[in-house]
Amino acid sequence: MEREQAKKILIFCRSIEGEMSYNRKRLREYEEAYYTRSGRGGIDGMPKSKYKTSSPTEITAMNIPDSASGKMRDLRIRIEQLADLKAEIMKELDRLTLTQKSILHDFYILGMQWVQISERIHYSGTQCKKIRNRAIDNLAKSFDKNGYIKNFNYPN
Repeated sequence: MEREQAKKILIFCRSIEGEMSYNRKRLREYEEAYYTRSGRGGIDGMPKSKYKTSSPTEITAMNIPDSASGKMRDLRIRIEQLADLKAEIMKELDRLTLTQKSILHDFYILGMQWVQISERIHYSGTQCKKIRNRAIDNLAKSFDKNGYIKNFNYPN
């Protein structure tokens, strides 16, 4: 994997939490729209007649369009995939030296400026950038070996 692709992955890592939050919000909206309205009312605890739908769960399931249930399933899968991707990226970051890890995390994940990073770790800005380049090269090799990171379907 090339250095530029590894940088793009790290930049995308910064937005994963936002993506997951957005997808959770959309999932909640679907669930509120289809699950909360359908099963209310009409439940008196008495046995119902045979061959009719009587369970609130059955009524709810029957009232959810296939497109909506498919979309909810897709959102759940996407949230899980994003969480797994972030975990894999952080696992690969953890394999770097402390200085490399700190610089990459601060710059790409937290979005700090070079001045802030250099003051924080007590290196010059030029040294930080050199360390970053070496770390990115190491990380690119690790990302290339990690099938999940390498084969993930990243947005354009």
